[in-house]
Amino acid sequence: MPAAKVLDAYALEVRCKLLEIAAILDRYDRGGGSAGDPALDRVRTSLQVLASEGPGRAEKIARVYSETPKEAA
Repeated sequence: MPAAKVLDAYALEVRCKLLEIAAILDRYDRGGGSAGDPALDRVRTSLQVLASEGPGRAEKIARVYSETPKEAA
């Protein structure tokens, strides 16, 4: 499928998932979450990977979650 059609075909799904992530992070903040939380660090690292260009983002994010918190930092 051509690149432009991929984004057109999945636009609503992408929007939904991004809104879901934003809502989870909002709940985390309202719940008194703090900086330095390994789970939050993994989410932030994953978001940086997601924002990067090039192939392999899914694999890189899977690696973030397969490493121990000390390794992921």
